[in-house]
Amino acid sequence: MQHTKASVIQTGNVPAGVAGLPIVNVWYGGQSIGLYRVKQVDERAMVLNHGAISFPVGTLLDVVDFQRLIPNSASLRLSTTVVDNNRSGIRLAW
Repeated sequence: MQHTKASVIQTGNVPAGVAGLPIVNVWYGGQSIGLYRVKQVDERAMVLNHGAISFPVGTLLDVVDFQRLIPNSASLRLSTTVVDNNRSGIRLAW
């Protein structure tokens, strides 16, 4: 897999290796955790596939939606909260 700098992901430039895939960049505590595949998205929530790190309910995360997957979003970066984490994925709400 091609390594991508977090600063590139944060700017909204889609890396060639993930172009076309439903992916967001997840940030925790001011640091990029990595790219997570989006399973489902609507105007107030999204479900992510499990990745390298799985977050407990109540965790505050920022999501950089550099591919504009979230409908009617005014910003590329959203503050979210983990509201569910089970075998079907990590559910975030904002």
